[in-house]
Amino acid sequence: MNPTHILRIPGKWPHFYCIRTVQCVRKLFSTQVNEVMSTSGESDNIGDVYKNVMRKVPQPVVVVSTAEYDILKNRWSKRGITCTSFNSVSFNPPVVSICLKHPSRMHDLLLRTQHFAVHVLANDQVKYGVHFAEPVKEDTCQFTSVPHQISNDSGLPLISGCSAVLECTAKSVHTVGDHHVWYGDVYNGVLNDSTPDPLLYFIRSFRSVGDEIFIKAFEDATLPYEDWTHEAHLRMAWNYITELGKDGATPHIIAGIQHFNEQNKDKVKFGYHETITMFYISVVTDAIQRSDADQHFDSFISLHTYLLDRNLPSQYYSKDRLFCSEARHKCDIKYLVCEGLNFLVSEVRLGLVKVCNTRYTTVAMLTFDF
Repeated sequence: MNPTHILRIPGKWPHFYCIRTVQCVRKLFSTQVNEVMSTSGESDNIGDVYKNVMRKVPQPVVVVSTAEYDILKNRWSKRGITCTSFNSVSFNPPVVSICLKHPSRMHDLLLRTQHFAVHVLANDQVKYGVHFAEPVKEDTCQFTSVPHQISNDSGLPLISGCSAVLECTAKSVHTVGDHHVWYGDVYNGVLNDSTPDPLLYFIRSFRSVGDEIFIKAFEDATLPYEDWTHEAHLRMAWNYITELGKDGATPHIIAGIQHFNEQNKDKVKFGYHETITMFYISVVTDAIQRSDADQHFDSFISLHTYLLDRNLPSQYYSKDRLFCSEARHKCDIKYLVCEGLNFLVSEVRLGLVKVCNTRYTTVAMLTFDF
């Protein structure tokens, strides 16, 4: 397959760009080409180029909500979805657009409700971006744990603490490629100047939207410390290991935790623990290898709930060894194979081996944690 080139034709502003697939580029309409930017590799195509370009463009993170009144249950049925394709279409009259991937239950619901609210999340609302990006069952109320109010005019659920909220009536909808493009007439808006800056993210990989938002906030150390839970540690490790493999992910995980702790040093109680981190990298890797490749994190963790047990290390390691200063700052790596699982071990001694009534029959009592 020929390489893809983006060519700039010299001349006065505005510059004209021509995207073509060629074997050899010398002249274009007898005009010398000043600039050639190409992507290499046999699998290159305009779709790949487009994705790489969009990875350079920051996207606002919004939650789109709507509601439908359930006559039988005598209540509003509320639904929300994280959306990263939100644009201003017109100022006069005010019109916005959102894009929903096809197929989408939210699209089907909007066809019935014909109104929606767009919430521009603040950068301390990462958990809402993650929450509304996760798939849920039809009868699950997503707003149970989310502070919100109900609009008197439309019954729309309006999330509290956002940078801005726009209430819209549906103007039109078009299917373009693999997305439904919805246009909305804005009839009400709230701007909150007291909130932090809006939440932005870059499309850098093939992670889900929620995980892209989460990883960026983690790497930038803008993730609220109260959201840096044990499950958040597992989500972070799962993302890196799924994308990069165990060996490739390990330095990112270690450096990321240390950077996040440094930025939150006034809040950290226990700090980084080398051996515990290496242990969890191993057990998460093992769980990933026994899971479907296309799983979302919530599906993954629901199948491996034992990972949520913060006392999991104590099933394999002695307390004295786990909390000694040497184990916290240094891990002398050796591999102990237990029914297909490679444990990263700081030390193996006679008398420190026990038999557990778990799926791992022979394990060592060592040092570790996240």
